[in-house]
Amino acid sequence: AQTPPSDATADVIQRMNQRFEALSHRLDQLEKAIDDVAWYHRVGDIATVEKVRIYGPPRAKVNNPTQMGAKNPLMFWTYIFVPTKIDRTKKYPLLVFPHGGVHADLNSTFSYHIIRELLTQGYVIVAPDYRGSTGYGRGFYEAIDYGGLENDDCYASRNHMLENYDFVDKTHVGIMG
Repeated sequence: AQTPPSDATADVIQRMNQRFEALSHRLDQLEKAIDDVAWYHRVGDIATVEKVRIYGPPRAKVNNPTQMGAKNPLMFWTYIFVPTKIDRTKKYPLLVFPHGGVHADLNSTFSYHIIRELLTQGYVIVAPDYRGSTGYGRGFYEAIDYGGLENDDCYASRNHMLENYDFVDKTHVGIMG
């Protein structure tokens, strides 16, 4: 039979696990920064690529709801892909493209071929990295609502496009992912 670890050993193990978790989030942020550059290389020949920070509803759960800023909107990043050969005086369909997975992100390795094909067909694309996405640190990762407010973040991305891009056709908006 094994003897249980001492309190000191258990404390060391807990601190090591916390450090590994923090390192994991830092590595995700580094990977995200590298992948952001990859988007320009993979679709930059046929599209403009923007990454903008917009906001969605406040967090679903806050530890101290009376704390200053506790009910502020949550800021998140969204990618915007616009075909370079469009006539900006005309209207073009918009596709909202949320990434797969729960704790994941828009990754050029898995998505660029789909984005590229849609761009060649004349679609404007908005792809939100909604709350809970990886690559933005632990706090953002833990802001996930598991199917509630992430949908609102996707809707906020759609609204951002309709409000700020005159060449987007408000009557032709779809979602896929």
